[in-house]
Amino acid sequence: MIPVICNVCGVELDDTMSVCPLCNTPVTMDSATPRMWSSNKQTQGTGGKKKHLLQHILWQITSVLLLSGVLATLAINVAIHGTVTWSIYPVCICLIIFSYTTLTALWHVTIPLQVLAGWSISTLILIGVSEYTHERWPLQLALPTLCMVNIIGLLLYFVIRQIKLRGLNTVAILFAGIAVFCISIDAIISLFFNGYIKLQWSIIVAACLLPVTTTILFMYSRTRNNKELQKIFHT
Repeated sequence: MIPVICNVCGVELDDTMSVCPLCNTPVTMDSATPRMWSSNKQTQGTGGKKKHLLQHILWQITSVLLLSGVLATLAINVAIHGTVTWSIYPVCICLIIFSYTTLTALWHVTIPLQVLAGWSISTLILIGVSEYTHERWPLQLALPTLCMVNIIGLLLYFVIRQIKLRGLNTVAILFAGIAVFCISIDAIISLFFNGYIKLQWSIIVAACLLPVTTTILFMYSRTRNNKELQKIFHT
């Protein structure tokens, strides 16, 4: 028989007990729980609380750093120029990062929902900056860049989740995502400044990542079914 514990006081009960010796609660199906199940549930609950506590602590530290940077940047800019000019760029970046970190730490839902919510809030921030500055870059440069970051990030998330056996193949997928991201950013910057797409530095980055990605995939294919090689390459 599996040992049980009293749900009222937590005392372990013998199979022959009909009443809890500590709190005098009658032992029934509702008043006693298998010890193994209760222990696992308690462990899972404790682990979840620790995870959320760590997230809150990291969020508090990140928030203080970001908001301090925003205030310091604005203060320096206003003190030198008498108005907000160049500080709008770091302030915008800090506010976007703050929106994502806040949602990740405080809104305990799936990652795609957190990303979509952060995406929406960041879009509103860029729209507000565009209305304040009356410049093109928030909507024609920053917003497309933000969209590409979120789209590529979500695609990588869903692709990696579909992989049953993860190892070096995950690293290869991340490198491929970085190459696509660099090409996308290069195209967005070129279109914003020149009015047409002309890829430059991103081609070099993608060309450098291609042999690395190919090598990683080759190593993964060779070590996937070889236990000794898996130990050597930690896959």
